[in-house]
Amino acid sequence: MPVWKYRSIEETPEVRTVKRDRPLGARIRAVLSLAPIAGPLGMPRGVHKFRSIDDLHADRRKYERQRIARIRERNERLRKP
Repeated sequence: MPVWKYRSIEETPEVRTVKRDRPLGARIRAVLSLAPIAGPLGMPRGVHKFRSIDDLHADRRKYERQRIARIRERNERLRKP
């Protein structure tokens, strides 16, 4: 992002504001309402050491599969036939 210098405050461009249709609190609640759908990550907390990058990826895939299975159990639309 470039840095612009102005000799006076009059040279600065006008600040644009965005008019929002909903207050910030309502938007935050809407986003947070999605959290139960995704659920917890299910990964153990802390720092983990792996022997190789392949071991890391395998471990991550395992937790991703478990999380997808939990989401599918909760949501009937996402269940596999």
